[in-house]
Amino acid sequence: MQFFLTSYIYPIEKLIVLSNTLNISLDNPRTKEEIHLVEKNIKTSLDSPDETYEYGYHSRIPITHERTDILTLESGVENFYEHHTHDEYVTRFRKENSDESVIRQLAAMWVIARYDDDGEVESMKEFASSTEDGTRGFFLLDDENPIVKNSDNLVGYSHLLSLLIQNSDSYYGESFIFHSNYWRINEPEIDKYINGVIMAFCFYSDRPTCDDDMSWKIAFPCIKEELITKSLLIEKNLDDKSSEVLLYISNLLKISSSEIKDEKYKLVTYVGILELLLTHNPNFMRFNVEDSINKQFQLKVATLVYLNTDRKTPITLIQKRLKIIYQQRSNIAHGNFKELNKYIKSLSKKEDQEEFFEDLVSDTISYIRIVIEEYLRDKDFIRFLKDS
Repeated sequence: MQFFLTSYIYPIEKLIVLSNTLNISLDNPRTKEEIHLVEKNIKTSLDSPDETYEYGYHSRIPITHERTDILTLESGVENFYEHHTHDEYVTRFRKENSDESVIRQLAAMWVIARYDDDGEVESMKEFASSTEDGTRGFFLLDDENPIVKNSDNLVGYSHLLSLLIQNSDSYYGESFIFHSNYWRINEPEIDKYINGVIMAFCFYSDRPTCDDDMSWKIAFPCIKEELITKSLLIEKNLDDKSSEVLLYISNLLKISSSEIKDEKYKLVTYVGILELLLTHNPNFMRFNVEDSINKQFQLKVATLVYLNTDRKTPITLIQKRLKIIYQQRSNIAHGNFKELNKYIKSLSKKEDQEEFFEDLVSDTISYIRIVIEEYLRDKDFIRFLKDS
């Protein structure tokens, strides 16, 4: 089993299976080799020579400091232990690891996401060690190699699960896994994500975070049950008919978040997910195809959003927002940037009433979450809407 680092740091007594179908789980590093690998990443990122850090970009928390009024890694870990005495396993973990360095303790409680490499990594290591002349080489892995395929499935899955568990008003598609390259863990370097996770862990170590917009991403105890509940919902739908659709959508979510930087491209991709789930291609002999899909998009998404929210927002306002979203998607898809820029210039710049193009992206993601949840609960209903 290979793994990615997540944005959670918390001692886990037993492995948490997220998907039996995809062989994906959350765990702590268990073997000496795993703990050492995570420890090496932390130490390299947090404790390299001062001159190798860029101001701001690679912000880090000090491991220790002579002043007691400065938050450090040591004081953050100690605060964490003191404020989690209600968890018997945390208390036991502290006792069992009291003789270890603070970095090693942190490494041992880092939550990792495991995937099955089908023994490929071990085979590669054995082959490399068997070469007699010591010559270094490299391996070329195709897309169907278990390392590549299963790590991609995990990263995509993490974006789908993150979409379902997040409770933020400003969510833009990020995941609780912050790297997508399966080999990244084996090449320790100064890493802004690792340093950011450690900083958040220490900063919130003595205070509750469950009501914070980012609790889904940093507070494992707050989100653990939701992770399990939503993963079970996904697992029930990973059958022969749905797995391809869900894995495809997961991959689109991953690409939109980690590989696409332009908000315009993001909007086109996100609208495409909603079209995939809810619209059908009309008879081009009878209808203007794009106009028909536009109307399907507005009607079907608006209906689902209205039915799955508190219904305080009139459905006509939801439809109006969807009309704007699809108009801008069409402007981008057809290269009508004059109209797109006209829309962007029309957005309010009044204080406390500012509007941004990114808000369209955020709203579209919110609609995707609602539609996917309904799909996972009742595929037949979504398929009926799609075909209607």
